[in-house]
Amino acid sequence: MKKSINSNWEFFTEKEWIAHLYDHSVNGTKVNIPHTWNNIDAVDEESGYFRGIGYYKKEIFIPLNYKDKDLSLLFEGVNQVATVFINDVEVGIHKGGYTRFIFDVHQYLKFGEQNKMIIKVDNSYDENIAPLSADFTFFGGIYRDVFLEVKNKIHWKKDEYAGATVHINTPNVTKDKASVRFRGHINNTLTTNQTVTLKCKLIAPNQSVVYQSAKKQKLVKSADKEIDETFEINNPLLWNTETPNLYQLHLSIIDEKSGKELDSFISSVGFRWYSFDVKNGFVLNGEPLKLIGTNRHQCFEGLGNALPDELHVRDIKLLKEMGGNFLRVSHYPQDPVVMEMCDKLGILTSVEIPLVNAITETEEFTNNSVHMVKEMIHQNRNHPSVIMWAYMNEILLRPPFKKDKERHKKYLVKVKELTQLLENTVKELDEERYTMNAHHGSGAYHEAEICAIPDIMGWNLYSGWYGGKFSGFEKFLDKYQALYPDKVMMVTEYGADVHADLHSFNPIRFDYTVEYGNLYHEHYLPAILERNFIAGAAIWNINDFHSELRGYATPHINSKGITTTDRTPKDTYYLYQANFLKEPFLKIGDRTWTLRSGQESNGICKQPVVVYSNQEKVTLSVNGKELGEQKVTLGKATFNVPFQDGNNQIVAKSGELLIDMLDIEFRMIPESFTSSDVPLYEINVDLGSTRYYHDKTLNQIWIPEKEYTSGSWGYIGGEAFKVKTKYGSMPASDLEIYGTKNDPIYQTNRMDLEAFKFDVKDGFYTVELHFAELLAKSDKEALAYNLGNDKVEENINERVFSILINDELVEEELNLAKEFGGARAVIKKFQVKAVDGQGIIINCKSIKDKSLISAIRLYKNY
Repeated sequence: MKKSINSNWEFFTEKEWIAHLYDHSVNGTKVNIPHTWNNIDAVDEESGYFRGIGYYKKEIFIPLNYKDKDLSLLFEGVNQVATVFINDVEVGIHKGGYTRFIFDVHQYLKFGEQNKMIIKVDNSYDENIAPLSADFTFFGGIYRDVFLEVKNKIHWKKDEYAGATVHINTPNVTKDKASVRFRGHINNTLTTNQTVTLKCKLIAPNQSVVYQSAKKQKLVKSADKEIDETFEINNPLLWNTETPNLYQLHLSIIDEKSGKELDSFISSVGFRWYSFDVKNGFVLNGEPLKLIGTNRHQCFEGLGNALPDELHVRDIKLLKEMGGNFLRVSHYPQDPVVMEMCDKLGILTSVEIPLVNAITETEEFTNNSVHMVKEMIHQNRNHPSVIMWAYMNEILLRPPFKKDKERHKKYLVKVKELTQLLENTVKELDEERYTMNAHHGSGAYHEAEICAIPDIMGWNLYSGWYGGKFSGFEKFLDKYQALYPDKVMMVTEYGADVHADLHSFNPIRFDYTVEYGNLYHEHYLPAILERNFIAGAAIWNINDFHSELRGYATPHINSKGITTTDRTPKDTYYLYQANFLKEPFLKIGDRTWTLRSGQESNGICKQPVVVYSNQEKVTLSVNGKELGEQKVTLGKATFNVPFQDGNNQIVAKSGELLIDMLDIEFRMIPESFTSSDVPLYEINVDLGSTRYYHDKTLNQIWIPEKEYTSGSWGYIGGEAFKVKTKYGSMPASDLEIYGTKNDPIYQTNRMDLEAFKFDVKDGFYTVELHFAELLAKSDKEALAYNLGNDKVEENINERVFSILINDELVEEELNLAKEFGGARAVIKKFQVKAVDGQGIIINCKSIKDKSLISAIRLYKNY
């Protein structure tokens, strides 16, 4: 029996624990497991998040009849060092935040009484525990389930690495025959010899019994008996990605005298065979199959990494519904339910340990890494979905001794030695699966002579995002295929950051728009599909995920996911559905962009709308008017839609039965304020920007700036702010903007603005001026992943300027940095009267350095 003990724990910070160390009447914060202490501070505006020690305490009653049982505590995940105490006695310590561990606890328990459990958890940086650093948040806490296991004195012996008590594999599989081998130990903890019957039963997917046996086993007192059995079945139903047939293996230990079941083991079994080769890529059950899928991080909006099982299940279903057949379980082993769902849904997987970015050249680090590999394999090897083990990711991204040539050479030798050691460890434990490591797009791995060590060469490539052009992607792959012509490759990561509420009709690199992300994936996908030596590819990532160090358009989040942190699909998700789903598919893109704006021309404003489909052709109508038919290319068709002011109903069709609809509110901006019949309600302009931003909370749409034209609106003079980097510039700042959730509005601005004019009709208006000083120095650590896009620090002179509206001085000698600090959202609101047909004109007068305005909002009061 295994039962969860997740409910009603008390949590203490280390400070609280020490303060009340001798006062047991003080209660901690009531929490349930899964729990993390970083779900809030990892996304707040303060730099950094708590990495240190926390304590969990729980009273648990142990029945008297458990005294003759074998009892264990099983933890599915604690980040990252766990020390377990029962009744104030230390039971054991586990190092590593992403694998399961189990402790025998019988000797520490009091039976028929309450027992005190204390779990000390430490997620501090430790140079001897991987990961040392990474582009994800290291949430602390007991963030997966905790179980009490209760077994009879005769039972399947626990695996020392907390894996399954019985190891199952299928050594020989064809369409006609398949063999099953199971290995384990029956543990007799009684002080007398015993005889039991081991019953074996294999149940087919249709619930018929296709094999059964019963064999007597003589057990020596206080000893283990090794079991190693193999049997065959005929005409197996094969496991594959389309029909993931799963058999059930039941192994029961039956007491000879009473006939009672003493212990049992149940596991899924999938019959498949597979191979990798340069000519065919990946082959499953004799048929070539391109592996297409994603990576995954185990966090969710508002929860950190402390997810209930249902959200893990949801993610794997999302991958399957995308049309995916592969999951790179990155960068660490994940919740057991993830692997169970991959088995059930037909998702092939690679699993890896969290050896990311760099190593420590110590014996302890090496030993911990080897131990993690053993835990990973023991805990996941029974899953038919697993086809690859990995043990390093981008390990040479930024080597610690790069500036010291001789020291760097010694470091590379150590990296190679550890690579070979981990490779050998994997092969000793599992002869069936392939090995793979993921490298970033650099020649460093070739130089270190580690490319050829694993079976499969994995590449994390971001050409056209972190640097270079899209075409650099296929050029890099072709170059390394020539260097290693017999080596199969996987594209283990590729993606571009996308803020789901940012849009542009002229997308450029690092603007974080939906449209640039679309261009990126539309280039990469054909290049992947047409190269056989690429066995497959995994998008980075199925979901946006937490990365506390990041600023950018979505602070503390890596937004390369094809769904958001709450799993709302982005356009890229629909792109892959259109290309890989077998059933008919049709979806209007930009589904969350339901509030648009733009300037009219003859009463309408034309803007593109994308439709995703796996059909040959689609039609589109707006407000009942047909816009014609478009051919679908690479899963998409684009229509130029004439939006009207107000609600617009978009309807996409393919044939008679495949229909999708979307309502879009359009807030029209008059072409001419003086002559147009379109009323002006509001206009929100993001200065220095070519992006549209939809603020769903305030139901506002911000539009790109434009140069002034008579009778209309726009800027006069000045220049758009650009972030200088080592290799050019970026269109928006990467700073987190304090005091707002609408960071994109403030991450661009127009410098040294001469004037901004609105040629509006006479009346009373409110003008909002939005500011953020973007050149304030940041104390944040530079991201290792920028790969050349690190900002160039600029000399910052004191910035002082004044603002006039309709020649009235409204802000005198404004000094944003001095008054508000750097990277902080500032809003100045003014009531303005337009008279005598003069409209509204905003002037900036620079006093020291260049003036700036981030955004302007204008709305009419009456």
